Amino acid sequence: MITDIKVWPITTQDDMDHIQEAADEDGGRSLIGPTHLVTKAGSPIGAFSVESPTVYWWMHSKKATPKDSRAVFQALDAIMMDRRQEHYIIPCEESSPYYGLLEKHCSVIRPIEGRDWTLFTNKH
Repeated sequence: MITDIKVWPITTQDDMDHIQEAADEDGGRSLIGPTHLVTKAGSPIGAFSVESPTVYWWMHSKKATPKDSRAVFQALDAIMMDRRQEHYIIPCEESSPYYGLLEKHCSVIRPIEGRDWTLFTNKH
């Protein structure tokens, strides 16, 4: 055998727990919607996602109010739940007037140092 690396789809909660434990042991690494598990010699060494439940959101900075944004966020959340996407990602620039809304209502996925955006995930 040339390599002992194996990749397969995550199909069970046990697979997900296994890779989450490994990510936690590796300094609490964030897993973003992993779809596949990577092992080496039977031990988990990684995961990746071939699909990402990501929402790109724009609201008019002068015409939309914070109240409007909260209502839209609730509608967005309902749509995603209807699609069985319990968790999803919302990229946002720190300069956005909606950054504060996301900080209050979402969890941050470890910001990458030196970048001008942050990934959030909805709280459930």
